[in-house]
Amino acid sequence: MLDFTDAQEMHKLHPETFDAPSKKELNALKVDDIVKVSHFNERFWNSIIAIKGNKIKATVDNAVFCNQPFKLGDVIEFEKRHIYDIWTK
Repeated sequence: MLDFTDAQEMHKLHPETFDAPSKKELNALKVDDIVKVSHFNERFWNSIIAIKGNKIKATVDNAVFCNQPFKLGDVIEFEKRHIYDIWTK
């Protein structure tokens, strides 16, 4: 698994500048929801394709600009704690 930023921890440390979904919102996630995560200094959207407990499998939903080990359309895995934002369809 890649080293994604822990949004929940960042929200605790910097609540004025870092938002993170509540546990209730994270537990309500479903396949096809769109979520934002951060890998180093880049935040980007992903479309959820599978959820197993706290683990999420998703496809990268927008172009990434920093030197990342993934690109638009790649499948990545992360945990719910890494999610900064949720967009539901």
